[in-house]
Amino acid sequence: MCGICGIFHGSGQAVDHSLLDSMTQRLAHRGPDGQGVVCLGHLGLGHRRLAVIDLSPAAQQPMGNPQGTVWVVYNGEIYNYKELRGQLQARGHQFRSQSDTEVLIHGYEEWGQDCWQRLDGIFAFGLYDQGRDELFLVRDHLGTKPLFYRQNDQSLLFASEPLALLGLGQPRHQVEPADLDVYFTYNYLPAPRSGVKDLWQVPAGACLKASRAGQSLKHYWRPVYQEPRPWDPRLAQRLAQLIQDSVQAQLVADVPVGLFLSGGLDSYAVALGAFSAGRQLQSFTLGFSEPRFDESGAAAAYLAHLGGQGRNVPFRWSSQEILATLGAMGELLADASCFPVYQLCRQARREVTVILSGDGGDELWAGYATYKAGQLTPWLRRLPAFVRQALKMAARLLPSDNRRYGWRMVLERLLSAAEQGRGRDHASFRRIMSQEVKARLYDPGLWRQTQDVDAVGEYAALLGQVPAGRSYLTARQHADLLFHLPSILAKVDRMSMAHGLEVRVPLLGRALVEFSLTLPDQAKRHHGQGKRILRQAIAPQAPKEALRRPKAGFLPPVDRWFREPGPMAEVFGDYLQTARAKVDGLRWDQVDKFWQEHRQGRVEGGFVLLGILQYVNWSLQCRQTDAT
Repeated sequence: MCGICGIFHGSGQAVDHSLLDSMTQRLAHRGPDGQGVVCLGHLGLGHRRLAVIDLSPAAQQPMGNPQGTVWVVYNGEIYNYKELRGQLQARGHQFRSQSDTEVLIHGYEEWGQDCWQRLDGIFAFGLYDQGRDELFLVRDHLGTKPLFYRQNDQSLLFASEPLALLGLGQPRHQVEPADLDVYFTYNYLPAPRSGVKDLWQVPAGACLKASRAGQSLKHYWRPVYQEPRPWDPRLAQRLAQLIQDSVQAQLVADVPVGLFLSGGLDSYAVALGAFSAGRQLQSFTLGFSEPRFDESGAAAAYLAHLGGQGRNVPFRWSSQEILATLGAMGELLADASCFPVYQLCRQARREVTVILSGDGGDELWAGYATYKAGQLTPWLRRLPAFVRQALKMAARLLPSDNRRYGWRMVLERLLSAAEQGRGRDHASFRRIMSQEVKARLYDPGLWRQTQDVDAVGEYAALLGQVPAGRSYLTARQHADLLFHLPSILAKVDRMSMAHGLEVRVPLLGRALVEFSLTLPDQAKRHHGQGKRILRQAIAPQAPKEALRRPKAGFLPPVDRWFREPGPMAEVFGDYLQTARAKVDGLRWDQVDKFWQEHRQGRVEGGFVLLGILQYVNWSLQCRQTDAT
C-alpha cells in the first residue's frame, strides 16, 4: 500500500514541483519507506512507498516504461499479477522488477484500457499516457482503496486522501450542503461525494479519463446478476475452496503477514484459509473490558482449535487516544469502530506490515440484522397508523440499556422504516439522524439548502439496479455492497494507513464476489440466520459453538461513551465549545441540549453525537489545511 497524488494542467501550464512535493509529503504516513516525484511538463506524479512486494529500488515509483511514455503511481496489490506477468512476457514484454506495479504499465501497453478488467486486487492508481496526453484514474472493483480528485479551472489534482488536495495556495474549501445532509443521515459519504465542492471520489469499479479536451467517467466493472444457481450443499464446498484460493493469493508478500481475528465467522474463515495453506499467521484480537463487547474469548477458542498463536490487544480509552484517532480520519466518516481499529492497527504494525481481514462477508452472505428487519417491516406496515404511533411512544419509555444497539433505538428505527415504501425501508433502517432530529439541529441555512436532498432515496435507488427476477434480499445486498460497504473499507484503510499498515480483504476477492452474486436466497439466510453457506463451508473445521454464536459485530459502547463522564465527554465538550465560534451548519445550543437529553437517557443519541463530533473535527482539519 502507498500514497499517491498528481497534478494535470489541461491548459498546458507546467506543474509546480514544490506544490507536488508538498502534496506527496502530506501522504507520508501511508508510505514510510520512500518518496518519489516526477514532473513531465503539465503532468506531475507523486508517490509515498510502503514496500511490500519487491523491496528493491527497482520497484520505486513513479514508475515509467523504458521509453518514458507511460507512467504510473499506484496504491494497492494486484493478486493475479504473476499470471498477468506471464501472459505479458509471452507477448514479448520485458520486466525490470519483480513488482506488481510494472504489470500495470505493460498491461496498458498491451491491452489499453481493457487492462483494468483483467485485474484482481485492491488498487487505486493514476496512469499517464504521454503519447495520447491522457491521464487515467482507476479504482478497484469495490472501492477498497481510496482515490479523490479536485478540479480547479482547467487543472485536475488527485490524491489518496482529500486533505492532500486542500490548501497549497488553492481556493479555500467550500462545504457542499447536499453532501453534508447525506453524511448526517448515515455518518459516512458514498462516492462520488466528499463534502467539499469541486472535490469528488472516483467511484468503485470506475475509470476517470482526463485530457486537454475534458474528462469522462466510465465504469469498467459492475455487479452482474443472472439466474441464481439452485441451492445445493455442494455450493458450500465450492465456497470453501474459493476462500482458500483467495487467502493463498493474498499471502504473497516480501514482508511479514498477520491476521485480524475476532469472534465472528468471517475472520475465522480467513484464518482457516491461511492455516489450510500451511501458514500459521500471527493474529491480533482486540479485547474490551466489558464482557458484552469483548470477543477475545471466542477468538482464543478459534486459535486453540487451529493450534495457532495470537496477541490480545486491550482497548485503552483516553482523551489522547480519541484525539489520535480523530486526527487520522481526515474526512466525513464517523464509524465508532475507528477507535478500536486504530489501536489494533498500531499494535499490529509493530510486528507485521500486512494484515488479512474478514470484511465483506455480511454483504456477500446476508449476515446483517437489517436483512431480518426487512422481514419485519412489511408486517409492521400493515398495522394501523395509530398503532404504530402508539408503539413509537411506548418505545420512548424503554430504559437506556447501553447495548450495541439498544432496544429503544432498534424499535424506533423499525417503526420509522415501516412507514417507508419498499426499498426505502432498508435504507431508512440504516439512517443515523432522522428528519426530526435534523429539523432541530440544522441551522436555518443548512435546513433551507437541503430540502431537495433525498439521502434515503439515493440508497434505495440502488435496489432498482438488480433485475426483477432476483429477490428483494439480493437487491438489498446489492445496495449495501455499493453504498454501505465502501464506508467500512474506508474506515479500515484510514486507520491502518495511519500506521503504514496494509490490510487485505480476501473475502472480497473478485472470484469470490462474482460467485456470491449467483447464490440463491437459501444459501444465504435460513431460519432467520445469515451466512448459511459460510457456516456449512467451515463446519468441518470449526468449533461447534462458533457456528451457533450470533453475529456480534465490531462495535464499541457508543451510547455509554457519550452518556457517562469520561474521555469522550471531555473531548466532545471541548469540541462543542470550539464549534460555536468556528463551525457552521448546526445550531450548537440545540446540539448541547440534545447531548444533555442523551445523558439523561431521554434519547438514544450516541451515534448522532459521534457524527457531529467528526463533522467538527473534519471542519477544523479542513480549515487548518486551507491555511497551509
